[in-house]
Amino acid sequence: MSYRSRLNSAQIFRIELGAFLRICKSVNSPRSLACYMLAEAGEWEQYLQLSFPDTMLPGFPDDYLVTEAMKKNPRLPNLAIDRKAVALAKFFESEKICAETNARLTAYMQGGNMPPGKCSTVLSQAQKIIADTLGPLTRAKLEYAQAHFRFGPGATSSLTGRDVILSKKMTCSMQVTPRLYPYLRAITGPLWGQAISNVEVRAYSKVTTVPKSALTDRCIAIEPHLNIYVQLGIGALLRRQLLFAGLDLNTQKNNQVAAESAQKLGLATIDLSSASDTVSSELVWLMLPFDWASLLDVARTEYAEVDGQEVRLSKFSSMGNGYTFELESLIFWALAKACSSYSLAYGDDIIVRQKDAPLLIQTLEFLGFSVNGKKSFLAGDFFESCGVDIWRGKNVRPFYFRGDHYDLHSAVIRMANAIRRYASRRGYHIYCDRRFFTAWLYLTSRSSIARKTRIPNGYGDEGLVRDLDESSPPRAKHGLQGFTGRIYRLRPRRATNTVIDGSYLASLAWGSFESSRANESWRGEFEGSQLTSIPCFSWDGLGPWY
Repeated sequence: MSYRSRLNSAQIFRIELGAFLRICKSVNSPRSLACYMLAEAGEWEQYLQLSFPDTMLPGFPDDYLVTEAMKKNPRLPNLAIDRKAVALAKFFESEKICAETNARLTAYMQGGNMPPGKCSTVLSQAQKIIADTLGPLTRAKLEYAQAHFRFGPGATSSLTGRDVILSKKMTCSMQVTPRLYPYLRAITGPLWGQAISNVEVRAYSKVTTVPKSALTDRCIAIEPHLNIYVQLGIGALLRRQLLFAGLDLNTQKNNQVAAESAQKLGLATIDLSSASDTVSSELVWLMLPFDWASLLDVARTEYAEVDGQEVRLSKFSSMGNGYTFELESLIFWALAKACSSYSLAYGDDIIVRQKDAPLLIQTLEFLGFSVNGKKSFLAGDFFESCGVDIWRGKNVRPFYFRGDHYDLHSAVIRMANAIRRYASRRGYHIYCDRRFFTAWLYLTSRSSIARKTRIPNGYGDEGLVRDLDESSPPRAKHGLQGFTGRIYRLRPRRATNTVIDGSYLASLAWGSFESSRANESWRGEFEGSQLTSIPCFSWDGLGPWY
């Protein structure tokens, strides 16, 4: 990290800390006093060890906010924690769990090591649900997957950093696993195949870490170049089949609505620890029809490079694989449906009836999964799923000072908006909870640029969300009555290393030639910023501070 980046990071953290201390003072509870004293003294390790607040107390939402607000901030100082080492240790622990699960499931499929209770019946029913959901693997389904082959926005084994642009992804050295290599020419076709500079057979993905919270990083796998292209197409096919069966993975709304009604309907919300890293290889062969498991197996990566060490994976796929999310959603939903008359799954966020939760948990544990006791709620006043934290029917999810901002002005805008949206949820009728006005005012005073911006709610975080009375007067625009918004926008640096042939090839599959070139930029690098006026034809504010 450059000196300028370190200076910017330290400045942003000081602002985050100032806002957090003001929130603690405004909440004014015993828990907030403890958080204030620990934060002011820099005792972040003690802060991170604070227990979950008592959900029976009427002040739970306030205590929950001050307990959680700084826990996901990777900028916290004075922590004797190697977040990368913690993440890698968890990765290898997951591999050990998968190896044990593989041995257990192999014995089960051979007629031994029977699971406890009704788990065997659940597994049989889940297998049938998955088979009915996926159906026969026909030519039409394979063509659908092929039509949805694509590259994601991130790095691959062939390209990282400044080179992560679409035109280079089309023409760079093509890395592919041995299983997928025989299908290379069929996948790329003659025109694209001629533009590929080189083909390298590579059996492993590269495991790296990205920030997750103040306590640990997150392990992700950078897949071989062509594999991720194919995996995303297979993921699209799985997503479509699940949609036909009634499970929509294109939105989290179903899980969120269910969580809001969990207390009234007697539902349980279940979350798993390291779910993506504990989908063992034998589990997929057990649960999915053979032809579907074979299709997924062709595109997966069997080995991984971890800190220069190549290891054979006991898991079937991990974060970074293009179909892991759809695969785990399919398996967890089928298991939940086999256990309960009410079942939802979005990744490892599972919802079933409370009376059916023990059987589902027992089955999941037999399959090698661990229920996250801190994030699973089988009864009581509090439930959470897919980004909503519901206490007595109301969303009390706190905002987090994550520290993931590009510059000071963007940081101020994002933090101020997070506080105001939270205050709106906690306020009365149309008004924002005034207790949080001090923290909001402190943040906006840190940036004269931020104070010049104004946008309605729902327009993102490129400007401060304002109430209608704070916005500009109405104006006519092309015959429509609207309002003037003002945003602060970072200008991404255009890529100077665009490959013309690659842009042309990308345009054949995904759009026009000019747009494929214009959309390319160097990730995370900016050449400047600007204040810009925009028309807003509705103004959904968050209410005044009263």
